Amino acid sequence: MLAGVAIGYGSVMLLVWIAGGSPSAATAPEQGINWARLCVAIGATFISMCLAAVIHIILHETGHLIAGLLTGFRFVSFRIFKYTLVKTDSGLRWRRYHIAGTGGQCLLELPEDVRPETAPWFWYNAGGVLMNLAVAIISVMLLRWLNPSMIGFALLGMMAFVGMYMVLMNGVPMIIGGVSNDGHNILQMWRQPSCRRYFVHSLQIVGQMSRGIRISDVPAEWIEDNPVDGQSDSLQLSARGTYMMLLEDRGEYEKARLVAEEILSLGKQLPQLYKMETASECVMLELMTSNRREIVEQLWTVQLERYVKANSRYSSVKCAVLYAYELLYNRDTQAADDYKRQVEQYRNDYAIPGETVTAFSLIEAIDRLSGSHEPA
Repeated sequence: MLAGVAIGYGSVMLLVWIAGGSPSAATAPEQGINWARLCVAIGATFISMCLAAVIHIILHETGHLIAGLLTGFRFVSFRIFKYTLVKTDSGLRWRRYHIAGTGGQCLLELPEDVRPETAPWFWYNAGGVLMNLAVAIISVMLLRWLNPSMIGFALLGMMAFVGMYMVLMNGVPMIIGGVSNDGHNILQMWRQPSCRRYFVHSLQIVGQMSRGIRISDVPAEWIEDNPVDGQSDSLQLSARGTYMMLLEDRGEYEKARLVAEEILSLGKQLPQLYKMETASECVMLELMTSNRREIVEQLWTVQLERYVKANSRYSSVKCAVLYAYELLYNRDTQAADDYKRQVEQYRNDYAIPGETVTAFSLIEAIDRLSGSHEPA
């Protein structure tokens, strides 16, 4: 809400400045309001704000990319909205992926022999904020040095305003929509060296899986069995979710379900994104193990169903969740087959091929259960 108020206030103030206070504007009180100019100013401000937002998202991720590459990281993927450029064994390929609450993401990895304790974690995380800050400062300088037209004035003004907004939203430590921002990551890793280990290993795991390696085949020391509690931060929660995925890939579904229930037991202390991700996995694991209908009904809310279906376009494992729900809960083989075909159809479009290997193994296990696994 505060962010919306800030954007609205900033937009109105810029609008007033453009309409009545830019260097080329008529300022004589007796001239009254130039309504044509005001309409143009409104349109220019709105379009400039949208354009500046897209540009700053791209620049933010480019800042991560440049800072990471300069400090020894290796390229894995670069995403703007749902369009993801991924490095594969066959070169760079376009894939589709999305994470709720984010407009983009730049994933890099460190070589396997780099120790997390000495990894250059700061600059990679700070690169995006520094890029937004630099562009905002340059935009203000150009506004002062040049005498731009109304459209140029609106664009430069919004580049400065949106840039500073991005700096605040990403640089000030906070969790937005369940996602830890750059400032929060930096603060966690500065306070707790163990978080540096979680951070580095998570990037290394995603790097391996982006090349088609399943999670059970990555180095064992990268995935730790550390239970979480109410004091756990987002990096610890993410690491615990990775351990749950490892158990799934190994076929240890009962153990994986217990880990999912452990994470969900945090209740309101669990950020919304982690709650949605874990609850979806828990539904599938419940159906594959105890298969208690009352537990499934408790977990499978309208909100969760919408979340899983929306993200099944980008995540093969979400299709496996829906496959399990339709086949083992609804007993709707036709609906289940639609999700199986979706995974097969888009298997080469998913951004993380290693996850897709796991999804196929889950679907095969669900198939084996469907003939003998009656609802309780």
